[in-house]
Amino acid sequence: MRADRRQALLAAGADLFSSRGYREVSIEEIARGAGVGTGSFYTYFKGKEEFFEEILDDIEQQGRQEVDRLVASFESPLNRLKALYRFATLGIRKNPLLLGVLTGARKYAFPGQAARRERGDTLRHHIERKMGEILAAGGRALELRVGLYRDPRRLTIALFDAILMKMESEDVEVLMDDALRLLERGLARRFRLRAGRERREQRREGRKP
Repeated sequence: MRADRRQALLAAGADLFSSRGYREVSIEEIARGAGVGTGSFYTYFKGKEEFFEEILDDIEQQGRQEVDRLVASFESPLNRLKALYRFATLGIRKNPLLLGVLTGARKYAFPGQAARRERGDTLRHHIERKMGEILAAGGRALELRVGLYRDPRRLTIALFDAILMKMESEDVEVLMDDALRLLERGLARRFRLRAGRERREQRREGRKP
């Protein structure tokens, strides 16, 4: 019963924060949404900030697992990098709270936000590390032309952020397609890719070779 109440509070909080942001939601509303008294909230959580961070921890952990799954499903560095971009539309787009935190939207700002970033264990940090690892591996294998750029990691992150900022736009899919095409033409050493592997990964993406 105690676990059920705790989960009900977390579910109600996630829904309210997603639609209205951090500051506009009260503990009383969270408790009412979960069907429990306000006093029950403090049985499980010290306050709204700790509660909000626990919701973020759960959402971001799911995001890290999805990122790892998508990246691991491809062999070539280029397609692994493209999978990270596709995560934006496949995963982040469906979660307004996660999108708001990743883009730094004021609506989702909370007191411990700066300290959370400094810990370095957020989904944002995970995505940035993955990009760096993929670029480094692609450079070593001579499959990505990372040497053309002074800071390829920062460049790919900036492009990723541009997509995030347009996520609610009707033409975000067009922007995504252009970004993936830019990555392919700007980074790939296509003559180094094994034809068999490329065909397999094209089929995985639903494209004909």
